[in-house]
Amino acid sequence: MRFVGSEVDRLRRVVVKPPGVALSRMLPEHIHPGSEHYLLFDDLVDVPSAQEEHAQLRAVLASAAEVGDLDEMILASLGDPSARRGLIPEIAQLEGLSGKMMQRLGSMEPAELGLALVAGIIGDEQVMNPLPNLLFARDLAAVVGPLLVLGAASKRARRRESLLMEAVAAHSPWFNQGPVSSREHMQSAIGARYPLTVEGGDVLVVSPSLALIGASERTTWAMILHLAQELVAHGVNRILVVEMPKQRSSMHLDTVFTFVDRDMAVVYEPILRRGDPEECSVVRLSADASGLSIQPTECDLLAALAAEGHPVRGIPCGGGHPITERREQWTDGANFVALAPGIVVGYARNQGTAGALEEAGFERWNAPAYLRMLQSDFGGDFDALMASGRKLAIHIEGHELSRGRGGPRCLTLPLLREA
Repeated sequence: MRFVGSEVDRLRRVVVKPPGVALSRMLPEHIHPGSEHYLLFDDLVDVPSAQEEHAQLRAVLASAAEVGDLDEMILASLGDPSARRGLIPEIAQLEGLSGKMMQRLGSMEPAELGLALVAGIIGDEQVMNPLPNLLFARDLAAVVGPLLVLGAASKRARRRESLLMEAVAAHSPWFNQGPVSSREHMQSAIGARYPLTVEGGDVLVVSPSLALIGASERTTWAMILHLAQELVAHGVNRILVVEMPKQRSSMHLDTVFTFVDRDMAVVYEPILRRGDPEECSVVRLSADASGLSIQPTECDLLAALAAEGHPVRGIPCGGGHPITERREQWTDGANFVALAPGIVVGYARNQGTAGALEEAGFERWNAPAYLRMLQSDFGGDFDALMASGRKLAIHIEGHELSRGRGGPRCLTLPLLREA
């Protein structure tokens, strides 16, 4: 089963991609924006430390939900002959591989082929760039209601990921039950006259009938209008499109705004300030008898949500301090993932944001202490913790993970939430 009707409903099933070989194959040229080999990271990552940080996240997620490993799903899909027949030619075309190399890929066992397609390694040779951004599973897809929205990557460094995700979506039992967004979007991402790109970090589910989509550096209006038609067919009759600055610091909507409870969200406040260079406007899309209605609003995101009958209290990223908010937004201070209403996971390094959450009534916990408390106070029963009504902000270490410009929401792909 697959369904997400809210960003904060109780998490039941989620997919993650542990840090692995792809990160260890990154070189200095991969972190320079001017390089043709730029892979969107700000620095080289200490892989063992990143793995420890990710293990903290996975343990916290597992306290509430079933956690799936995307690496395992990719390998299982590569064991399916029909998946290989479709995937290998598309990757060969994208990467400019020779016919001989394509034949070599086709002859590989799943584990060897997975290493080639994810880390770019064949034997001792680096034949393609690695895919370190596969770590950020959220951008590969999003679930809105029952619909699986397949990501169509904006940046060339991530387009191979989109092809891998399509194979997983078609062949993994975790994904292949329920409606999937149109295949033509994926084809358009590889080469079209106008861009049809969407990444999951720009898609937030407010309720079964209301969604937010960021028109960002990575998600285009052309795709938003295509996607809106599909969302309407699956029960979402209102969409607030957040028109964002086209800049790396706020590449997705979830880098500046995420829900932490049904009526609370951490927000990078410059997006709300009239006249600020980072101010975001809001456009309302709605379904009516004649089709899709497009209505610009004259208000900020919080006011637009309130007008839809969903008032939200904004908790300032960085505590609202003009310096701290910018520093912590850069290190994913506004990027939280919810285990349940009022129980969320963020990065420990963002102290100003943590303080603002405490002022809003959230207890501050590090990951090991939270797991001990869950066991000692509730016998490991997450539902009992929910019933207690306590609000928790659980902070994992993220010094290495944040070098790729992604927080806990970026690192997770929820497939099932229950109201």
